[in-house]
Amino acid sequence: MGKILRLGLVLFIITAVTGVILGAVHTLTLEPIRWAQGREKNEALAATLPGAEDFKAIEPKGGAGSIAEIYEGSRGGDVMGYNFTVMPKGYGGLITFIVGIANDGHVKDIKILAHSETPGLGAKAGNPEFSGQFKDKPADALRVTKAPPARDGDIQAISGATITSTAVTAGVNDAISYWKSNFAGAARRAD
Repeated sequence: MGKILRLGLVLFIITAVTGVILGAVHTLTLEPIRWAQGREKNEALAATLPGAEDFKAIEPKGGAGSIAEIYEGSRGGDVMGYNFTVMPKGYGGLITFIVGIANDGHVKDIKILAHSETPGLGAKAGNPEFSGQFKDKPADALRVTKAPPARDGDIQAISGATITSTAVTAGVNDAISYWKSNFAGAARRAD
């Protein structure tokens, strides 16, 4: 009986020490990870809305769909357009990415920040071959096709990853719809 108690105590001490070490590592790395994620997001905001230098958060209104955050991008006090952080559900879970829509009514670019899509298939959504199709598209509803694009609003799906392709396109369409409903008229009035 004493041997079992001694082994149990040793196991408890090892587990407690390991837990304390893991907690300390987590605490030490939490801030650098947050800082790196913030830097990545700022770079994505600038990349998806070229020319904008300052980004101000705006609270999304009701009916925002998959939109989690909105940023107004400006330079020298002039609003250049808007960035939308969208989180549609893909094949493996949520896909988090940023869509930039300029005041001229074009999707300037998208940048995928996080996903859990299948490696070699849905994970290709961040590759320029797929995500580059959204660059400079007019802010009109887009649709996924399996064939090469025949119209300006067509986005060719990733082979074997139609669910991911459809999710990303739906997220961009949510941003376009929100932009049209809330910012398109203001952009025209400012011109």
